[in-house]
Amino acid sequence: MFRFLCKSLVLGCSNRANLSVHKELHSFLENPSILSCLRHISSVNTDDIKEHSFTVSYLMNKCGFSLQSALEVSKQVHFETPDKPDTVLAVFKNYGFSKSHILNLVTRRPTVLLSKPNTTLLPKLEFFQSKGFSSPDHVKIISSYPRILMCSLENQLVPAFDFLENLLQSDASVIKAIKRYPGILYINVENMASVVDVLRDNGVPKKNIALLIRSKPSIMISNLENFKKLIQKVALMGFRPSKSQFVCAIMVLMSLSRSTWEKKFAVYRRWGLSEEEILTAFVKFPMFMRISAEKIAGSMDLFVNKLGWESSYIAKNPTFSSYSLEQRLIPRALVLQFLVSKGLVEKSFRSLAFFNTPEDKFRQMFIDHHAESTQILRFYEEKLNLSSVVNSSTF
Repeated sequence: MFRFLCKSLVLGCSNRANLSVHKELHSFLENPSILSCLRHISSVNTDDIKEHSFTVSYLMNKCGFSLQSALEVSKQVHFETPDKPDTVLAVFKNYGFSKSHILNLVTRRPTVLLSKPNTTLLPKLEFFQSKGFSSPDHVKIISSYPRILMCSLENQLVPAFDFLENLLQSDASVIKAIKRYPGILYINVENMASVVDVLRDNGVPKKNIALLIRSKPSIMISNLENFKKLIQKVALMGFRPSKSQFVCAIMVLMSLSRSTWEKKFAVYRRWGLSEEEILTAFVKFPMFMRISAEKIAGSMDLFVNKLGWESSYIAKNPTFSSYSLEQRLIPRALVLQFLVSKGLVEKSFRSLAFFNTPEDKFRQMFIDHHAESTQILRFYEEKLNLSSVVNSSTF
């Protein structure tokens, strides 16, 4: 019924719009300032202007393009009546696409305006709805990755979704993966299967393969030979394929260029860590190399210079890197300094549990049992409230 209403509305819109658009075209062609502007754009000659004037006018008036952008897009799509583009726009509007979404979509895939709604557009839009995508989700996905609309539903989109569903075990997990990287929908199923086979052949269990695909679905576009080399590299570093850390290391290494890896490595070295200590910390907790060079420097400065801890201790307990410097590490470091200043904790105190412990347990373990707990808690909450503007330079 919904498709029938779409069809009826689309046809009605097309007929009513004909006269309006032709009037707009006449106005467009008679506007001296626009024609003058067109003639001064070096990439467009007078013949091009005449040939594409209707398309340019339509793109500006119906899709929201600027003159310059409309001229560029008109090189990729051409039409002389509003019939086809009107039906296409009507379908998108009825499926929740805003003007900005349509502008984005047409910019990326101008030929979509010449699509056949009943055979090309509606089946794909209905497919997304049937799989449980919310309206905002499928609108965002399609407007950003309009190539999906050009894929065969039967030969590409359905097989790709089914493959991912079999791997991830639920529609909800597939939807999350697609939202992370919508381009996964137009990857050939055989190519995806090859990536999975490489992981399986190297001893990665199915649950960890699923973890990798959920977290970094773009891995499916990997060059197979390069991917095999990466897996060998991860194994040589000391990661065990049966452990989840193995796929975490793959994700980290895939996200870092060689120069970025070396830059972060150099920052740790400047804080006195050896190559062996850095690699050992990475194997223990791959996020140790995922954080930015700036955060590495800020965290090491906090622990080594402000708290007086040894850098080697940090390397042996690398999970600190998963916490926000401003929201977690700095406020708690200030509390620790406060406790030391009151003689409630020894200056030699070393324990990353002070930073790793969840908020409620942290207060129980390190604040509530002190006689001065009210004063300490007030001090801590003040630092938390100021955390958005506090940085390590305020010590």
